[in-house]
Amino acid sequence: MFLHLTLFSFVTYLLSVCLSGFFLYRLCRGFVAGKEPRWAKILLFVTLALTSSMVIWVGDNNFAMTLPFYMLAFLLATTGDLLGRITVGGVFFCFVMSVCAMADTYLIPLDRFGDYGIVSRLVRPLVFGLLYLAFYNQLQKESIQLPHHLWEICAGLTLLPFAALSILILPAYWMPDSILLHHFNWFQGAVILPICLLSSLVLLRSILVLAEYETKAQAAAFSEMREWYYQGLKREQTQVRTLRHDLQNHLHAALGLLERGETEKARQYILELVEVKALHHSHHICENEIVNVVVSSKWEEMEQRGMMADIQIVLPAMLPIADTDLCALLGNALDNAIEAAQKSEDKHISIRCKAERGLFMLCVENSLDGEIHRDLSTTKKDKKVHGFGLAGMGEIVTRYGGFLEAAPTGNKFELLISIPLQP
Repeated sequence: MFLHLTLFSFVTYLLSVCLSGFFLYRLCRGFVAGKEPRWAKILLFVTLALTSSMVIWVGDNNFAMTLPFYMLAFLLATTGDLLGRITVGGVFFCFVMSVCAMADTYLIPLDRFGDYGIVSRLVRPLVFGLLYLAFYNQLQKESIQLPHHLWEICAGLTLLPFAALSILILPAYWMPDSILLHHFNWFQGAVILPICLLSSLVLLRSILVLAEYETKAQAAAFSEMREWYYQGLKREQTQVRTLRHDLQNHLHAALGLLERGETEKARQYILELVEVKALHHSHHICENEIVNVVVSSKWEEMEQRGMMADIQIVLPAMLPIADTDLCALLGNALDNAIEAAQKSEDKHISIRCKAERGLFMLCVENSLDGEIHRDLSTTKKDKKVHGFGLAGMGEIVTRYGGFLEAAPTGNKFELLISIPLQP
């Protein structure tokens, strides 16, 4: 009988640890990015699994002893903003400890199997599984990315459940002979532990809401930038059409001045007409009008800066990509390339773009000299009128179900974009 109970206890313990670790790991990866090596993933899973199996009750010092090892392993296994990782790790520690403390303090004495705590062990994965299901539809495919100032707010709020747990659990350990304190904490824990658990879950929900708000704010900013960029080129395109339409009238006016012998006036009139910037965009690059306007504008800028441009673009007149998105994508990719190439000795930019086999493919390669921004953001002060970096282009590409790769290779930098051309 004893052997059967021991075996049953071991099986339930192993099942509890594995299931709890699985649910916590899946939930955690929605809030913080794990490192790519397999050892990091295993470390994060084992850390969460063992923490969830820790025996903890009111008056037990396992709460304080577990924390440093847990946080060290959690930080080693994750990547991203340090304060954000500490915050997420702290929130998970608080709600895991709350569940463990409630299970061990109030369920073990009621366990019919005696000292084995089987009910307490089985309750943990059940609770963690329900929490995972509750957050499942709200979790994003990629881990949450928040600005540092928002992580500071979340970190400050995380101190509340942590302080409540510390005040509840530790004093009873430091004063083990105080029966009055033990009974007081026992009844107090029935109120504080559920509140700590609930506040931890509210914190997780708040992080998700902040992440959703930040995503929408960035999308709105990107949309405004795209529209601003597009409208600027559209105005220029309108000016080109107007001037070309009126070119015959301008020629008649100049001819009339010459016939009247007003040679100097005719000369000045023609010079003013030649200086109009819109007439300089004479490159016919491909059949797509918006691409012609964007690339022609950037091509002229490259020529003015003494850059060598190697451009090969084959695109149809119509693409299932919005003009504003196509304009922002090409314009900002070339803005970043021009800005980087300008700082190098070999001022060279290569542009390859085509629509083939159901894919829109863009490859921009530029010479590189010196350090670049990780997000490819512009170094110019007026960010309103210059490239909005990799984040903006990534938002466009992701929305169309494509992918973007950008990385330096030696003394060059390559940006590769691929977007499926769905009807």
